[in-house]
Amino acid sequence: MGSEVLVSIVIPTYKGEKFIRQTVESVMNQTYSNFELIIGDQNPDDETKKILKPFEHDSRVKIVNVPKGDGASTNWNYVSELATGEYFKLLPHDDILKSDMIQRQVELLNVNPKVGMTSSKREIISDHGEILKSNWGLDGIKHLTDGREVVRETIKKGRNVVGEPGSVLMRKSIFDKIGGWDFSHPYVVDLSTFFHILMVSDFIADDYNGVQFRVSQTQWSSVLRDSQSEDVIALNHQIAEKHPKFLSKKELFIGDNKAKLMASVRKVFFIVDSLKQRSNLKLRYK
Repeated sequence: MGSEVLVSIVIPTYKGEKFIRQTVESVMNQTYSNFELIIGDQNPDDETKKILKPFEHDSRVKIVNVPKGDGASTNWNYVSELATGEYFKLLPHDDILKSDMIQRQVELLNVNPKVGMTSSKREIISDHGEILKSNWGLDGIKHLTDGREVVRETIKKGRNVVGEPGSVLMRKSIFDKIGGWDFSHPYVVDLSTFFHILMVSDFIADDYNGVQFRVSQTQWSSVLRDSQSEDVIALNHQIAEKHPKFLSKKELFIGDNKAKLMASVRKVFFIVDSLKQRSNLKLRYK
């Protein structure tokens, strides 16, 4: 396999005008150039199309209108089905890739043909680009690892060890084989899909901050945060039922309770972040 395999990067966007330019620029500035960028716009009434117009001259960029449908599931599935690359990444419209991320991830998949996906660490940033946390994710998982063990560790820790979609690069053939995005548990659609891939393939970690993941009060995950623990627990039990003897009762019990704890921690974070933003606004207009 040559180093110049085609990589598909898809960006499903809805009300993305605030951050979409920065996100797209982070793709266009990649050191790896053999990619296609497919952007699905599900809200043509905002300024997203106007902001994206300067990128249309690049033959690698395709901007499509997405039917309203069932919201995020329609958008994610629509742009993903258009992807033709051997490797595949879904990038949220407010996240930012480091310039050498695709190059690094392609090289990892190229030399490890049994690996279904790779993921990097990430930086957590605020709405305003402030770095809230660096070197987040992977939780000690290093190098080449049995995918099933990554699933087990993730369940036991009660949080997304693998990472959000922007930190992951997958083999499109395996993604298609497992049926694409699994929206049966909407809050954890990414993790659920990754679990299905990892149960049938290996994983390789990239110990590198490859992406900036934006934590926003308006993002889909913050809207659904009240159902986070329920969806995580349902996913844990789905895996346990589908793969008997894979998880012990003790591991499942630990995972379920840690998921509840992490949901509470996230709620506290959003409350503190919201209060901080209000305080900053008051200071700005004094």
